[in-house]
Amino acid sequence: MKRLVITFCAIYVAAVALAAATTGWALIEPVPGYRLGVFWMSGATLEMRIGALVDAGRIFEAQVYAGCHAVSWAVILTLALVGAIRPFIGPSRPLANIRTSAIIFGGLAGLSLLSIWMQPILDQASRIPSSTNDLSSMPGYWIVGMAVSAAITSGHLSLIVHDLALIARKRLFGEDALPEAA
Repeated sequence: MKRLVITFCAIYVAAVALAAATTGWALIEPVPGYRLGVFWMSGATLEMRIGALVDAGRIFEAQVYAGCHAVSWAVILTLALVGAIRPFIGPSRPLANIRTSAIIFGGLAGLSLLSIWMQPILDQASRIPSSTNDLSSMPGYWIVGMAVSAAITSGHLSLIVHDLALIARKRLFGEDALPEAA
């Protein structure tokens, strides 16, 4: 199961890198007028980034970003589904590292709350003239952050859902429903 998750995530990251590479140098060209968004999973951040790209006339980059965003969510949901199904189709044992997963999901929850609470402050800060915000306004930065975050999130989510499904299988069908993996 872990090899499947790692392989799936590696293919996903490679596909996103290939899609991003199709934009060429635009990947590292800052987008003028971009207002900072801190959490790619937020719908508001997606709208800000796509809007900034469209306003700058960079339609192709907006399409690539939107596509990578959709694929990122598809990977997270697909691996969660794989994790839920796997214990019911063969021998299985618990796989998730609870401490690491708690840190990952606690961080995501904190970032989610931070993105909501901090948005008014970020909106005000975007009106302050500054020398540069080049790094935070590069589509390559957005895509790399999204790809890494989605791969880590989907991997941990898959293993946690797997373990929860394994517990459910044992409670529903008994300990001997399927022999445990060695």
